[in-house]
Amino acid sequence: MTMPVSPKRRCSGLIRVLAMAVATAAPLRPSPACDAAFVVPAKNDVVVPTFIERGAGGGARRAAADASSSSDATSTAAATSTSTAGPVLSPSEEGDDPNRFDSSCAANPVVLPPSATGLSRWRMYYYGNAGSWAGGRKNFLPTGWIGMAESDDGISWTKAVGAEEGGSILAPTGNPDDWDGIQIGLGDVVRANDEEMHMYYFGGSGEEVLPNMPGVAGFRMRIGRARSIDGGKTWERMGDGPVLDYDEEEGLFASWPRLMIPEEGEDDDDKPWRMTYHAFNGRRWAAFGATSRDGGETWTRDGMMLGPGPEGSWDESGVGTRAVLRRPGGGWDMVYEAVDKGGTGGGTHRLGVAHLVENDEDGTYSWVKAEGPEFEERGGPMLGPGEGPLGPWTSQVIGTPFLVGMEDGSVRLYYVTRSPETSHAIGLVVSDSGELKPSSWKEISPN
Repeated sequence: MTMPVSPKRRCSGLIRVLAMAVATAAPLRPSPACDAAFVVPAKNDVVVPTFIERGAGGGARRAAADASSSSDATSTAAATSTSTAGPVLSPSEEGDDPNRFDSSCAANPVVLPPSATGLSRWRMYYYGNAGSWAGGRKNFLPTGWIGMAESDDGISWTKAVGAEEGGSILAPTGNPDDWDGIQIGLGDVVRANDEEMHMYYFGGSGEEVLPNMPGVAGFRMRIGRARSIDGGKTWERMGDGPVLDYDEEEGLFASWPRLMIPEEGEDDDDKPWRMTYHAFNGRRWAAFGATSRDGGETWTRDGMMLGPGPEGSWDESGVGTRAVLRRPGGGWDMVYEAVDKGGTGGGTHRLGVAHLVENDEDGTYSWVKAEGPEFEERGGPMLGPGEGPLGPWTSQVIGTPFLVGMEDGSVRLYYVTRSPETSHAIGLVVSDSGELKPSSWKEISPN
């Protein structure tokens, strides 16, 4: 998700393509912006508040160096935070390699602890760009290229230098006729078997699909796969095209996939692979599901999983990016990003909670927004920008969550944010109890 830096404008007959897939960022130094606020004449009053991201030029300013947040700030998500913690990963700074692919944006973390990969160190995969897309095309999302970082503790990270353009590990093809030719974004990374890791990513071609926006491409997104046989360091594309195309009944694209795969020993017909992804149809954002019974080779659509809340709700404008977490005792939880009535142009982006409900008799399933006294409304909100444990460097928006369950029962939540003073950066909060409640979280950083 994203929030615009420019003042809010409500104008009949306009389309504002903003962002709802990660947090936005204001530039800190003169550089090509990863951020482009498009205001365009609408067609048939179609409104486009976007569950896509924007970024801005410049590396993120590290907030102050205290890694702890005050007890008052963590007691309730409604309180304004006094935390001075900062990001765990930021765009490449001045003085780094000037050709780095992520000098403007670093967003959408996929974090794998050693237990998930069989490797000795933590891995973070993420995407970014240096102010434009392949071929110098103007970008309106912080997608573009995919990179990797490594860590001993999941808190302090060192970026790896990949073999692809700008030090990335996977790059767009550069051919606008290819489905992933001008920009790509990370969805998820899973260990498919003992020999291979699979990356689910999405990409955009040179096709122009936005009404009355000639020359703007990259919005027609589809989901594909890549494979690594060296522990996730280098990647090659799988197949000749996407593994899941967009569907006109769902929206203009299919994007930001998250995977749910069986545990070892469960990979049979009764335990299929599942995917969630989201789409936009010109009026609403929603999360959809798909099922694979052949290890991710082919996918069957399962329909809408989560949609907008009722009028006046905290998630009225729809549901975008999301993270899923398998619980040790069974079952799955989801943290999802949503925006309220104001939409991405003027609304507040927050994170909420949903639970998986499965029917063992017929194999059907659904996601249900959480309810309980800890939430103001169905689904949440669980966390909001600059509130509770989140520091002032998160004051503008938070989004693209990723959940990691720890062996001690705690849960880590990685997310992307921005403030008026910072660029896209990746943050971390921890729930020691493992509960997904507004009062459960404390902020962690390497500062």
